[in-house]
Amino acid sequence: MHILDTKTLKGIVCGLLVVAVLSIACAGAGNGDSAVPVKEEMQSKVGVSVASSASSSSGSSAIDSASSSSYAGDYFPAFQKLKIDPTYKNLELKPGDSTNFTVTVENKDNKTIELKPKPVITPYTENFINESWISIGPSKGTLKPGEKEEFQVKVDIPKDADLGNYAVLLAFTEKVPEGDVAGSYPNFPGTMQLNIQVWVKPSVQIFTPYVNDLVEVGKNYTYEIKLKNTGSKDIAISPELTKDAVYSIGMPEQAFGDDAIRVEAPDEVKAGQTAIVKLELVVPADAKGSYIGSLNLNIDDPGIREYEGKVSLNFRILPVPEKPYESTFEAGTDSPITLEIKANQYGYNLYATGGNQNLTPSFNVSLIDPSGNEIIPTPVDTKYSGSITIVDDTYPQPLYSLPYMSSRGADNVEAGNMETKNQGSYQGGTTTFIKTYTAPGAAGKWKLSIYPENTENFDYTVTIGAVEK
Repeated sequence: MHILDTKTLKGIVCGLLVVAVLSIACAGAGNGDSAVPVKEEMQSKVGVSVASSASSSSGSSAIDSASSSSYAGDYFPAFQKLKIDPTYKNLELKPGDSTNFTVTVENKDNKTIELKPKPVITPYTENFINESWISIGPSKGTLKPGEKEEFQVKVDIPKDADLGNYAVLLAFTEKVPEGDVAGSYPNFPGTMQLNIQVWVKPSVQIFTPYVNDLVEVGKNYTYEIKLKNTGSKDIAISPELTKDAVYSIGMPEQAFGDDAIRVEAPDEVKAGQTAIVKLELVVPADAKGSYIGSLNLNIDDPGIREYEGKVSLNFRILPVPEKPYESTFEAGTDSPITLEIKANQYGYNLYATGGNQNLTPSFNVSLIDPSGNEIIPTPVDTKYSGSITIVDDTYPQPLYSLPYMSSRGADNVEAGNMETKNQGSYQGGTTTFIKTYTAPGAAGKWKLSIYPENTENFDYTVTIGAVEK
């Protein structure tokens, strides 16, 4: 029985093998190919597939390379190794003026370079210059490796030229970028940047560059903005309150509206005379926070640009806390307690003529000792300190630089023409008030209470024991 089963099994296996061989043969016959060519075809197809993939990858790399080269060619143009001295020149000229300057060009390359100097107009400028304003000589040249050549640049400003800034590139070779790309390469090899400021001397002096004050609710304030016409003709003005965009974006709500400020001004500043523009501020009883804006004087003076004719306004409402500031401290001994409170007042009211101009900080101070008893500390010392800036005897200087206080405007300020509230050459800055209190000590936990008045800030120091003098 066991032998029969083994023979039977062998027969079945042999039969299956025969069927399998016949099936493969028939399939090959049906396709006109043998089983071996089928295997070869499969190998061929795999090879083609791999080759196609490699070809595709190679082609893609070639395209990317070409694209990168094209991109680089567009944005990183070829250049010649020329050293230009100077690389930047700034000129301040009036209509009808002309000037000359020298530019040295040196060949740092290992080949001869043809020079053809010309101005290149860039899009990044306030005003577009007319190429006829600039002449460069010689008009062309050739530089061998290591050689230098000097070029004379002449700039002629027409009498009817518009005031403002003109930016232009001076190119000394043809291989330089132009259009939008030129503005992205202000120091491109073979070029120099020329900046021309066309201006006229302002006739009107603005002696009040800003108004900055700490004000109280429900009170009135008056500020004077002084103008002087140094010219020979009357100049019209038309002051109006404006909001600068930079202050409007993302800023909190203003403490009050423009209707809280009244502007009183003449229609013109007479030749050789001084005029006063008055601002009258009535602070609403519910005002909180600050007001930031500007007064555009609208001065009909070609020498003053619009932004130069604005007076910055910054009013901050004096904060009135609803309750005292409270803190605690631990005393390790029964030594006496010394409390020092310091407040800083900044240079407010430089141009104020009304209102409360002398806000002196004060403090209501109390202590709760470790036993729960209230103790009013005794004031023993008061100190005042200040910072003073020495300036020329013209007008109070602003705390920050202003655009119209440039070198071109310096000769327009006449020393001694204006009296200041800061005693001539001495301008007040920050004033510091220091108040010192003492109280008998006791070991344990203390509670400190400070209610400030007439100040935006204060610092305090608690000393337990002897105080260094």
